[in-house]
Amino acid sequence: MEDKFFTIEEVTKYLNIPKSTIYKLSQRGELPSCKIGKQLRFRKSSLDKWSLEREDGVKNPTSGSFLITDTNKTVDQKSKYVLLVDDDELVLKTLSKFLKIYGYNVEAAENGEAALTKVEDLNFDLIIADIRMPGIDGIETIRRVREIHQRKGRPGVPEIIITGYMDSQAEREAGKLGIADYIYKPFIISELLKTVKDKIELGAP
Repeated sequence: MEDKFFTIEEVTKYLNIPKSTIYKLSQRGELPSCKIGKQLRFRKSSLDKWSLEREDGVKNPTSGSFLITDTNKTVDQKSKYVLLVDDDELVLKTLSKFLKIYGYNVEAAENGEAALTKVEDLNFDLIIADIRMPGIDGIETIRRVREIHQRKGRPGVPEIIITGYMDSQAEREAGKLGIADYIYKPFIISELLKTVKDKIELGAP
């Protein structure tokens, strides 16, 4: 059977991974690709093999740049709840998938308003919010989450900001709130998981 070639846009849908991450992985030689004319193309068979290797790495973590090896877990991850806030549906699905694979309970919110509704009803151990969203942005969402915690007499929880880039105004606002942890897009899963684990272990904003 003739092997099918995918464009980068088709790979995004097929693997459910952001386009920027696919391009970065291709540039580093981690995701096999080739050029047909001037266009980047990916063989379906290569994508399937790569995907299976990644899934095996999640179930049986080994050394590598895609996922972390964590044989000495000090956090009972199954009891930890993470609130993930991002208006990008693909990012929500991708991050939720990997956090759940590693045993975290994940609640996803597509905007700040939805996140605040969830915080009113549930206690979370970590908040991960995209900085740029329509309506209430990530920084304002975190500010209002803190107000809810204070009103309900809850302790503060750690926070992480997701951003494609940090402008000076956003950085100043984040600094005022004491937010120092960022995940930059395109993110590396191993770095994401390490940051999440470290923040939850620390247990403070």
